Amino acid sequence: MTLKTLITGAILAGAVLSSQPAAAYELTTTGRTLASPQLTMDVLREIARYSKATGGCSFLFSADMRIMPRGLAPARPTIAADRRGGHFEQWTVNACGAKQRFQIAMWPSPRGGSDYAITPLTGRMPLYVR
Repeated sequence: MTLKTLITGAILAGAVLSSQPAAAYELTTTGRTLASPQLTMDVLREIARYSKATGGCSFLFSADMRIMPRGLAPARPTIAADRRGGHFEQWTVNACGAKQRFQIAMWPSPRGGSDYAITPLTGRMPLYVR
């Protein structure tokens, strides 16, 4: 495990915990993302809100992040991130004992930093589903 991975995991766990009621659990992240730690926290916070609205629970226990290849056409793109100088990623989260996949579009913001769009790719699935 690299130092960057440890730092990112600590930041993510802090961000998710700060947006949740007091709880003692650790958010585990795997895979790779091009998102900054701040952007990662923002995206995970939005996913937690979505999970709360659709599944009644906002606790994220793990997130697996994968960068999609540049030439791959994403599923149901909400934003043409690649045409805006950005890219797509697929994140799989374990929220409250259920797995769910999301497509994350990220692109440079004209105001500085990055903008993003989150597209749910699946509904809530059992954890054993690949």
